[in-house]
Amino acid sequence: MEADLEKRRLTILKGISQDLKYSEIAAQLGINRWVLLNDVRLMRRNRDHGLRDAESARDAIRTEKSVRLKAETVHVKQEEMFLSMTGITLQEKTFRNMIDFYKSELMEIMKAEDQSNAIMVLSKVDRRTMLHNGILNGRRGSHTSWGITERAKKYLAIT
Repeated sequence: MEADLEKRRLTILKGISQDLKYSEIAAQLGINRWVLLNDVRLMRRNRDHGLRDAESARDAIRTEKSVRLKAETVHVKQEEMFLSMTGITLQEKTFRNMIDFYKSELMEIMKAEDQSNAIMVLSKVDRRTMLHNGILNGRRGSHTSWGITERAKKYLAIT
């Protein structure tokens, strides 16, 4: 049994390091997939260093594939196109649009003595939207303190 495993070991390690499926490796060896899975389980139990190396090579290949696939997604391409056309990211443009949209409310908050209370007067939807877009910062809980972010204050000073 162990002699058979030694014969198959190199093919198994090569297949795993190339990110082949177990069924593909089993087909190369001409064995049942379950025999292959038992061999891999035995190699894991014996803490086979070759298996560790093969699995780390497989993980590197999978990471590279996922990065490549993510770079090919539509939203990444659209983001790159928007950045090349405008010179700013879509997130920055959204941030600026939100500040322009809520400018009157933000100016009232800036003029208020207690900014936290002035923010609490806003509707929950407006507060959540501004919090989500990085205009406001605050914590939930009994001691809530709300404020306008430094980034938003800088943008308001420019406009």
